Amino acid sequence: MSWLTDLTLRDLDEGQALEATCLRCLHTWLQSPTHLLLKVDHRDVYLDEVARHLACPRPGCRHVGVRLALVRNDDTSGFVGGMP
Repeated sequence: MSWLTDLTLRDLDEGQALEATCLRCLHTWLQSPTHLLLKVDHRDVYLDEVARHLACPRPGCRHVGVRLALVRNDDTSGFVGGMP
């Protein structure tokens, strides 16, 4: 069990992106969750299924199977406050 088996594609926000890396040629690209939702047949697809069935867009490779990483584009600054 990992975070890929717990999250569905529908759970991701629009501000997040998926970084996909091809397992054969190591080509890396960013994929938006809404773009992937348009490609799949149903909305309840888990991220491990997406990683298994996503093809590399690089010409000449077209290998099926990628490694996914979640990229957050929102503000990640922590709370800056002091104790009296």
